[in-house]
Amino acid sequence: MRRYVSNLCSAKSVVVVGSNSLDVLSEIEGEVSVIHSSRIDPEPVVKRLRRVSSIIAIDDGEKAKDISVVLDTVRKIHTGSSPDLEWIAALGGGTIMDVAGFAASIYKRGIKLINIPTTLLAMVDAAMGGKNGVNMDGVKNMLGTFYQPALVISDISFLKSLSRDDLANGMAEVIKYCITLDRELCGLLEARYRDIYNKDPGAFEEIIFRSAVNKMRIVEADERDNMGIRIVLNYGHTIGHAIEASSGFKISHGKAVSIGMVCEAALAEELGVAGKDVVRYLEELLSLYSLPRSSRELGVEIDLDMAIKALNMDKKRRRGKILMPLPRKIGEWERVELDIEILEGLLRKCLE
Repeated sequence: MRRYVSNLCSAKSVVVVGSNSLDVLSEIEGEVSVIHSSRIDPEPVVKRLRRVSSIIAIDDGEKAKDISVVLDTVRKIHTGSSPDLEWIAALGGGTIMDVAGFAASIYKRGIKLINIPTTLLAMVDAAMGGKNGVNMDGVKNMLGTFYQPALVISDISFLKSLSRDDLANGMAEVIKYCITLDRELCGLLEARYRDIYNKDPGAFEEIIFRSAVNKMRIVEADERDNMGIRIVLNYGHTIGHAIEASSGFKISHGKAVSIGMVCEAALAEELGVAGKDVVRYLEELLSLYSLPRSSRELGVEIDLDMAIKALNMDKKRRRGKILMPLPRKIGEWERVELDIEILEGLLRKCLE
């Protein structure tokens, strides 16, 4: 079991990764409200906690990631708990992390949060960093808060039943870290891909912990996303979010980001930001983990007009431009500000 402690400006955040790491919950003092995915049995969490006030199930998936669900959840927390409530524990995937994190950030102006991700994607990304985004009026992540979890527990045992699709979904975010921040992680992904496919606990612990360290070091440097450093975590997401939204969220987040990374790396090469080997290497690594490299591999119809509309709603847009991270070489990146028209052209090219 491995631990990483981040002493952030707003709070201390501890990330625990490993088999049987749920046992850490027995150390929690005070009343806890458990919010869990309706597809996940909360009993392994509940039985380890000393005091549980309420257990709230919510649906997973993009439709549940909405401000109306957040407000409904807050009402259930309030009516189901005593005035002594100290903690909210979130159990599930990325949607649960966002909804519960948002609820924790606004209930009584903030209540301590434990994130317990059950998917690879959530373990390497959504559970950490303190960004909580929910949709409103069909616009992805229109509303959000910064609120750090006091504790993140990534228990590898949840990944025993991980499907190939969910594995690929999470690996897209791991590959994002290696391409922009951590060349050695890329080598690890090449060397241990069979172990990862076979769900080897040791391999999972290594890539999840390394991803956590990469993400949290960026968050430590730019917790509130106002220094231009944290933007690196959006690599592949500018184009990826537009693709994801334009498909009506039929395309998974990981697959959309996978294509987004290729498109954005190709743009980096075209602009002279990246060397000529970045796209080739990225495509080989994505292929190793059965991730798509172009929209033609998806088998889902994408509405170009909707994709362009989604791109124009990107939260990074300022005065007709979008600031985005592009890879310079494997393990290094730089910020580039681009006119929205350039990105619209890139999106058209990606969806041809």
